[in-house]
Amino acid sequence: MNIGILEDDPVQAELVCDWLRAAGHDVVHETLGQSFIAVCNRETFDMVILDWELPDQTGIDVLTLLRNNHKNNLPVLFTTQRDTEQDIVTALNTGADDYLVKPLRKMELMARLEAMRRRAGIVSPDDIITVGPITIDTHDKTILVDNKPVKVTQKDYDLAVFLLSNIGKILSREYLLKKVWGVDSSLNTRTVDVHMSRLRRTLNINPDMGYCIKTIYQHGYRLEAINNSVV
Repeated sequence: MNIGILEDDPVQAELVCDWLRAAGHDVVHETLGQSFIAVCNRETFDMVILDWELPDQTGIDVLTLLRNNHKNNLPVLFTTQRDTEQDIVTALNTGADDYLVKPLRKMELMARLEAMRRRAGIVSPDDIITVGPITIDTHDKTILVDNKPVKVTQKDYDLAVFLLSNIGKILSREYLLKKVWGVDSSLNTRTVDVHMSRLRRTLNINPDMGYCIKTIYQHGYRLEAINNSVV
């Protein structure tokens, strides 16, 4: 998973980053709320870990901004020394999905993140991905639509895997450029738009099949279910 961490304590941040990287996760760490929000606007995280006390603002402020900025489905874990019932209630009511009191313990942290992953429906890239009439076999690297094979380029295949593995999540153009093309935003983001448009046609993604690819202004794309769809 790609996990964002907002933590101003360098010792704590290094410890948690080491734990997560050792478990095979990608990690992006920031120490200031403002810079973390900026990263979230261009990066696509599977989940984030927020500290409460920060030099420039509170973790509650950051969480509020995230929830107000198309990040309603982003799993958020609060980690803080604050342990009163009111603090926990405040964080959860603001939109946190879970809450851990410091000092953190490795096995408990990993278990909480795994539980959040399951609740959020984040799938492993090793799985067979099925969305409506579309099935992707990541072992054979094949795509079926209505049980019929569909030929796509390698980049379109990689893009399809990311898109169908992240239903309801905004995928920024910058994130897709990094994960699919292996480059930063120095490559024209129009490249993503062209491939996404072609993928929409090739896989026949439209409301009739229960899903649509929504363009999020100045952010990227989101594959979302129509009300009458069944995953």
